[in-house]
Amino acid sequence: MDKVKLPAEEFRALENIMLPDIRNEHFGDKAIVKFRSSIEEFALEGHVPEKLRIQFDTVKNLFLHSYYVYRFFPIVKHQLFVVLEHAIRECIGEKRLDLYRKLKNKGIPKGNPKFSRGLKFNLVFIMDHELIKNEDFSVWQIGKERAAEDKYDEFIFQKMKEDNLDSYQWNPSEIDYEGVEYDYDYLSVLLETTPALRNALAHGSTFLSPTSTLSFEITSVIINKIFERNTKN
Repeated sequence: MDKVKLPAEEFRALENIMLPDIRNEHFGDKAIVKFRSSIEEFALEGHVPEKLRIQFDTVKNLFLHSYYVYRFFPIVKHQLFVVLEHAIRECIGEKRLDLYRKLKNKGIPKGNPKFSRGLKFNLVFIMDHELIKNEDFSVWQIGKERAAEDKYDEFIFQKMKEDNLDSYQWNPSEIDYEGVEYDYDYLSVLLETTPALRNALAHGSTFLSPTSTLSFEITSVIINKIFERNTKN
């Protein structure tokens, strides 16, 4: 493969359709295996309607083909947002979303921006109704773990200082992972960044970088949780 000119921006010829995009060459000979394993764990569960599971798997397949066409990456990210928005509407229902939007807008002072239909308001709805929570996401979970470990570091420092110790053995059983205070609002970050990126991709963007596995995690977690919790409300 080293002697073959790898494709990039051009329309693929029959001879190079199954050759990797030159921008993915650095992933090595087992790149497609790495691509697949990186997103394999992210799936929509059985309580999610089949048509949405099919759509999500289609996006995963498109991600695999980004190995051959690098410019599929932003399409993958955009399609994840499409599936997410479709899933929220399917789960909550257009009528219920509209009623809540009108209710929210009544409380907004005259002259201030009001909510319109779209992904941002849909996220507001599922957050207000606690269909998704900070602790659902690995970013928040990892952050809480680090907060607990930072607090434990402070404990060790004080312990060594007070007892005049030269060293102290790190003991994971002494770390209060559950009880540590951690108030990082990851949902507010998602609310600000997700609709903005979705709109940029939908209306034309020069965005061009590999789709992170975090995008698959966020989408799958939200969809799985809203269908799980909405049935209990």
